[in-house]
Amino acid sequence: MVRDAGNILRRSSAAPDTQVVNNYPDCYPTEDWQARYWTVTAEGDLQERVMTVQLPRGCAAACLEVKVGQNGCVHRVRRWGFACYVSLLEEIGFDPAQLLPHDRERFPGGDDQELLQVVIGVTHFDLPGHFIIASQEHPFLLFDCGGALKGSYTRWYTYLGALAYLASDGRVKAGFQRLWGENEGLYREAVGFLRGALRGEERE
Repeated sequence: MVRDAGNILRRSSAAPDTQVVNNYPDCYPTEDWQARYWTVTAEGDLQERVMTVQLPRGCAAACLEVKVGQNGCVHRVRRWGFACYVSLLEEIGFDPAQLLPHDRERFPGGDDQELLQVVIGVTHFDLPGHFIIASQEHPFLLFDCGGALKGSYTRWYTYLGALAYLASDGRVKAGFQRLWGENEGLYREAVGFLRGALRGEERE
């Protein structure tokens, strides 16, 4: 289940060996989509990842093909993973009520509170990785069950941004997107410096 999707810099709750991501497995018909993304380890190394993400059946037909840099169905990328637009569920006629647990102990606010949790759970996904990035240099890509690119994101943290956050124990919160575009030489120099600073030091 999604954990505090509003906290953009929290750690992902997905286990490192996760192969398929679905917050409600076996609860409704799904399509196997593929997320391709980059993550930064605690030691500052880049890792390219490919993950199967199960979206409700009908999403592929409802989403237009896009080019890299166009969001398509991807609302945002965060350190913990990514989110599709919740409006996609309405487009395909998905009924979140089928997943309501009617648990008043967990959801004292009633069905409305539960419905919000459900639609977030169906569209927001924690992915394996210490710090997921998404930039023009390292775009997040989402392909539908037929292999067509239906979503991408390039406006989150760069590699340098993640390194700066990790090396400063979270004090530096900057994406450094502009620096990569305007002064790639300085950007590379900063990456090298911060990788050296992180080498052998695990950070949260």
